[in-house]
Amino acid sequence: MNDTLPLATPLEDASDSDPLDDIEEASTRSFDLALHQSVYRFGRLYSVIHRDQHPWPIDELEQDRLEEQSILLCELFRGRLFLAPIESPRSVLDIKTGTGCWAIECADRHPASTVCGVDLVKMQHEWVPPNCEFFIDDICQPGWHTHYKDMEFIHISQIHGDRQLLSLLLEGSYSCCIPGGWVEICDMSVQLEESGENSPFHGFFRDIATAYARDGRQLNPPLHFGTELAQHGFVNVTAHSYLIPLCTEGCDQLMRGIVRNWAAGLEAYSLALMEKHLGKGYLETILLCASAREALRKGIKGVLQIQVVYGQKPGFN
Repeated sequence: MNDTLPLATPLEDASDSDPLDDIEEASTRSFDLALHQSVYRFGRLYSVIHRDQHPWPIDELEQDRLEEQSILLCELFRGRLFLAPIESPRSVLDIKTGTGCWAIECADRHPASTVCGVDLVKMQHEWVPPNCEFFIDDICQPGWHTHYKDMEFIHISQIHGDRQLLSLLLEGSYSCCIPGGWVEICDMSVQLEESGENSPFHGFFRDIATAYARDGRQLNPPLHFGTELAQHGFVNVTAHSYLIPLCTEGCDQLMRGIVRNWAAGLEAYSLALMEKHLGKGYLETILLCASAREALRKGIKGVLQIQVVYGQKPGFN
């Protein structure tokens, strides 16, 4: 059943109230409902607000996948939530927080800290630790960072190939980070050894690359994270790369789990953009994803590269 909400609800009759208060209340209520407005497309639930900037589902299926991904990455990082050399940051900003699971875990592990999670869309948990809070904000606009100040650590993930957004986020992060504070970016990309092959996986990958490019996105921004951090004024920039074979035969359970989780998201990555830019319908894209996963199971030469890059704002002692 579609749980789409109206953008606004009628105001109750309150003849003694101040008209300006009524207008402000109506505006606030309308904005709050807009954050929760959603629509079913391709059998998946999408947020209506900022749908061009976030053309990915926000339903329970995707939330579960993202939360599993966060657990797998934490295991890959040997139990660490971040790799930057800071032990217990007092103020943390988690940008593109998604379900908020990373921010919640960070708040639980560091009860003396204040953790803020921010994203374009509403898919965060309602029950959070007392030192954790979530905000829905248009982080695609210059000046988004003015709401967040004096951060010791800023965590950024899942920019989905948008280098313009990455630049805005790093510009804002530099402004709201304290001198000596750290910014860390984590994301993943696929590197194929034989990109010219004609397997269903290679065909799907070429299609999604075309769709992303027409949407102003790229598939390999993680390779440029270090350069972007340095260009935005950060120093002590350090990169860590984890190469997970796409052909998981002989790999341990963790590597197989990471690839399986990533492959489970093929529909989420592609449905909206394939339709918008390539004219592919729901059934065609579903079949392409299924064929790509089958080819992946048979063995594809290449790696899923998980890139973690951090840098420090200068001005520290």
